[in-house]
Amino acid sequence: MKALLNYAAAAVLGATAMYLLDPRLGRRRRALLRDKVVAGRHDVDRYARKTGKRAADHLRGMAAEARAGAGLGAHPPGDRQLEERVRAALGRAVSNPGAVDVGAADGQVCLSGKILASEHERLIAEVSSVAGVESVEDRLEVYERPGFVPELQGATRS
Repeated sequence: MKALLNYAAAAVLGATAMYLLDPRLGRRRRALLRDKVVAGRHDVDRYARKTGKRAADHLRGMAAEARAGAGLGAHPPGDRQLEERVRAALGRAVSNPGAVDVGAADGQVCLSGKILASEHERLIAEVSSVAGVESVEDRLEVYERPGFVPELQGATRS
């Protein structure tokens, strides 16, 4: 059995040598093989870099969460940054975020505009949970249905 395996291995090695050392097409075949090996090496390198960057980013995020949880180095966000965070939360909480105006000053957030009653409670809870929000002033006009309120037209959530 061992002799048969040795014979098969020798045959494969001989066929490979003939394939790559062929005087007519061998040079092209060797170049293609070399290009595939180089491309494979580049793929492995790219994968290793991407995986390493992802792991480093993950560790940085965990460290930032730990610092924030311990209260180390935490500084309150600026008014503009807080407004933008609240606007991002609006997009997740209501069907017409453009109908709600946001103002922020020193952690105090003021919401004004028009909103559906079915989304009101969720909006206040979502905004209250935004990092940096200390209090929420609710100046929203609440409507049961969109009816003839242009800002609420096209509302699909209920």
